[in-house]
Amino acid sequence: MGYIAGVVDKHGEDASEKILRMLQVASRTEAHSYGIADGNNSESFRGAPEFTSISGPTLIGSKNIHADEIPNQPLNQGSQSLVFKGILYDTLEPDTLEAANTLVESPLNGTRNLINERKGAYAVVAVEEAQIICGLDHIGTIPLYYGENSETKAVASNRRMLESIGIEGSPVPPGTLLRFTGKTTDQQRIRSLLRPATIDETEKTILEHLDLLFREASETLTSKLRGGAVAFSGGVDSTLIASYMSEAGAQLELVTTGMENRPELEIAREAADHLDLPIHLEVFTIDEIEEQLKDIIYSVEEPNPMKIGIAYPFYWTSKKAHSLGYETVYSGNGADEVFGGYKKYQTAYVAGDDAGAMMHKDTADSWINNFHRDTKTCTDQGTRLILPFTHPDIVEYGLGLPVHHKLTGNDDGLRKMILRKLAKKQGIPDKFSDRPKKAAQYSTGVNNALRKIAKRKNMKVRDLILSHFT
Repeated sequence: MGYIAGVVDKHGEDASEKILRMLQVASRTEAHSYGIADGNNSESFRGAPEFTSISGPTLIGSKNIHADEIPNQPLNQGSQSLVFKGILYDTLEPDTLEAANTLVESPLNGTRNLINERKGAYAVVAVEEAQIICGLDHIGTIPLYYGENSETKAVASNRRMLESIGIEGSPVPPGTLLRFTGKTTDQQRIRSLLRPATIDETEKTILEHLDLLFREASETLTSKLRGGAVAFSGGVDSTLIASYMSEAGAQLELVTTGMENRPELEIAREAADHLDLPIHLEVFTIDEIEEQLKDIIYSVEEPNPMKIGIAYPFYWTSKKAHSLGYETVYSGNGADEVFGGYKKYQTAYVAGDDAGAMMHKDTADSWINNFHRDTKTCTDQGTRLILPFTHPDIVEYGLGLPVHHKLTGNDDGLRKMILRKLAKKQGIPDKFSDRPKKAAQYSTGVNNALRKIAKRKNMKVRDLILSHFT
């Protein structure tokens, strides 16, 4: 993983200084390499470049975090160059080379085909002559932002890269093809997350199909990424991921984070013992949470108290994973939206409302509500975030399941029922498979800590965050 940059000077002037600035401010993380390209040539650097021999009004660039990104990006082929960040689930070939082969005949048609036909979680940016072409998968776990001012148009992996050249960026929606030159901009939604038809199958068949989907996804991920750290709570989502990935042969270590004396830490340890996987319990104090607030805000790029609170566990897990030598963090994000994990779904279902429509909408909106925050937080700590529950096959099948397989008719009943039954089928004890959901910002103690920090400064949490937001 890493960072993408693309820039077009509207007046045809050299844009190399702008793209250099964008790459330099992409993050504080030490990079394995940097790269800059036009349509005909690419150049790689080991350190942060201050000058490049590649110049022109239309350039793309990349800050590459991981040493396994071979070849270094951008990748040049003939009269075009591209940067690909993410993963393709439908091939075991190197992702960048597979994307390059898809775009080689025509970057525009190739990007459209990539979005329409391929299964993945990615952002791709290509440059051909005087135009830049960008594309995102239709689930949207990888962020990309676009903006322009009187002099420049640009895309980047985060807002601060655009701000460094005087542009206020807006997120590019998933499933979008974006093409721009100095004079024109065309943005098309190629593919959206449609609500699938309701699946009419027995519970036994559903569990068998879910089991197959998780095994296939885990085997693909293990073949591509080998291993990583799991953001682990001991609940049904993270335990299922760890179980399936471990069975597929992935080298895994579990990371559980939170404040001191949280009961969730011991539950996670017990779940790790059941899985026979090593676990790291990362415990933090209220003073450490206060010290880390600026770093969290830096990655989230929004003064949103809820998003800030949720980002802490990803920040902690990612830093620990990086220190252990892992480049990948696995998380159960996406399960609640697809399989009905939130209390509001249960309330709607009991009231006779369409809880399935709510799940579909929340899943379709997760890119802006959740995924960008989490991906940026992990990337800034030097890891890639992989979310198995957002695999397109799992999302489509899960959203197609009748609601009665996910929710009970009781106000206080357990939710995500079909996942809990899948966990039991996987041999996970009831203590973990039936553990009630608790939001990360509450289970880790972060939310309460932020309130205490704000209170001793005679502030509200939002004002505390705004005081650090620049």
